[in-house]
Amino acid sequence: MTMKNKIAFFILFPILLLISACATKPPAPLLGAQYLTSIPSIILDHKYFKIAYDQEKRLARYVVYQLTAEHLSNKGADRKNKFKADPILKEKNIPYVLPSEYSRSNFDRGHLAPSADFAWNQEANDLTFVMSNMAPQSANLNRDAWKRLEEQVRKWACGEKVVSVISGPILRAGLPRLKSGLEIPQEFFKIVIDETPPVKMISFIYRQSDRGDVLAQRMIPISKIEERTGIALHLELPQMKTQNLRLPASLNEWKEADCRN
Repeated sequence: MTMKNKIAFFILFPILLLISACATKPPAPLLGAQYLTSIPSIILDHKYFKIAYDQEKRLARYVVYQLTAEHLSNKGADRKNKFKADPILKEKNIPYVLPSEYSRSNFDRGHLAPSADFAWNQEANDLTFVMSNMAPQSANLNRDAWKRLEEQVRKWACGEKVVSVISGPILRAGLPRLKSGLEIPQEFFKIVIDETPPVKMISFIYRQSDRGDVLAQRMIPISKIEERTGIALHLELPQMKTQNLRLPASLNEWKEADCRN
């Protein structure tokens, strides 16, 4: 190799390496992928509803269940208010919450899957009082704004016949805590999916300070819930994998009915 060729080789070789490295570099992650993480949780199957449970925080990531007009038309259960530690967690020796941890805290044991959605079956209603189905909620939220949202979901279930419901707290760093160490979420989300064609979805985030009817103000895209929770719900939940699932432009797209009539 001549001196001229050697010089050309040493100049071009690093450039060729750089081009090769660029050609094999993996593509950049999709926008938003940084918050769609796989958060460790275990699934607690309570027959009538399922809980994705964070054993480190001792709170549900979310609760999911199906609600039908047929079920809501029947009243076969009494609300007994017997809060209890989750027997599945106790049996598996996984950290759990006791009802007494809320004592003198000024926070309610707020249902994620509400008792009234399971008034058709005594076993189901009793199971909604497991503490893994609870999260600390202010009285204003639990007994007013959140309760109104739950009542609205039941009207939609009666009108649309079959819906899926996903509810959960928004867990993040730096949350205040009860004396027991249990975190106090400052926001809660609820997603409702109409299972009867044309299938559609609506979602909300409520705040601890909410009171009254704030339904219209709290509508929010599902992507914002995924961003705030860090959970890729559209990948975890089969209910959200329907290709034709629509986000309604208005609350008026949802049929309402009263199953008690």
